Amino acid sequence: MLNKSRHAGSMGVDVSHPVKAAKPIGDVVKISEEGTHWKNHYKAFDFDGNTYELEDTVLLASDSQGRMVKPYVAMIKDITKMETKGIMLNVQWFYRPEDAAPRNGKKMEPIGARELFYSFHKDEVPAETIMHKCTVHFVTSQNHIPARKDYPGFIVQRVYDPNSNRLLKLANNGFLREMQEEIDLLVQKTMRRLGILSDAESTNHVVDQEDCLEISRN
Repeated sequence: MLNKSRHAGSMGVDVSHPVKAAKPIGDVVKISEEGTHWKNHYKAFDFDGNTYELEDTVLLASDSQGRMVKPYVAMIKDITKMETKGIMLNVQWFYRPEDAAPRNGKKMEPIGARELFYSFHKDEVPAETIMHKCTVHFVTSQNHIPARKDYPGFIVQRVYDPNSNRLLKLANNGFLREMQEEIDLLVQKTMRRLGILSDAESTNHVVDQEDCLEISRN
């Protein structure tokens, strides 16, 4: 798993005889060209009776030989279908701490048992490698980590760069603009899901309360 490519077809996953073939849902949202073939892009697809959409986080089968190997975790970034192929997914990988290459000989130590590292490393994999959806919480503060019994799922606090083996906190300001915008959006979605107000919302809430008190006094 330390290879730069995590393509399921090259990692021992048997996708040649899927139980059911994944099928696109809805209209084509975009058409692109790949060589001499046209590629249709979709927002969702069905596999084994379950609907998957863009930005869903999922578990992917990592071994077809019956060995005890933890599944891969990824986020669906694109859903495509070509006439000569089944549905393919462009996914963005999460790394488990034990799968991240150590930097300067030091092992990547997890902060918690369910921690994952987010990354901007992408690959294309067959849709049929999906096992099921999973939940990933993006948090910038230890205080925002939800209790497992109330909010099960993985926790992401850091971003891993497999090219440099560097780890950066989500709150770090050293990301490229597009990366920073993506991280901010993922954190905001987590905060809304957990019912936690952002700093800006908390400030506005206090101001609103003060305005109400002033009106009451008047």
